[in-house]
Amino acid sequence: MFIKSTLIAAIACITLPAMADEVWSTNIGDVIYEADLESGEAVLSYPATDTEERGQVFIDGLAGKYTERGAFSGVWIEGDREEGDGCDVSIVDPSTGMAHNNWGRVDMIFTKPDFPGGFVLMRGDCFEEPDTYLIGTPVTALD
Repeated sequence: MFIKSTLIAAIACITLPAMADEVWSTNIGDVIYEADLESGEAVLSYPATDTEERGQVFIDGLAGKYTERGAFSGVWIEGDREEGDGCDVSIVDPSTGMAHNNWGRVDMIFTKPDFPGGFVLMRGDCFEEPDTYLIGTPVTALD
């Protein structure tokens, strides 16, 4: 009986994606699916620029969506910059409620509609149109 229940549990882990286990390899380091917010945003983290902290990306409508993925938009947030170096307007982090002046817009497109799939993410500073890109390749147990 123990072997049968262990086998069933192992199969469930293989076939059902776990959000924190979804990782993509990029040229700046790993992007990790961290959490789903009740408001519908998925929270992804990535190695932030010029710091050991991880930045966060909040993707609207991605929370809990592992199939039929397409194009999404959202915002990125990193640690605050000194006054005058950040955005003119601060935004509120949806998960903590804290305001930050180092943020921007993102557009994210998945390369395959179902988990696991890669992505192309376009990023812009503050209110600017996204103009730099990041390509993510899924990291799987087979890698």
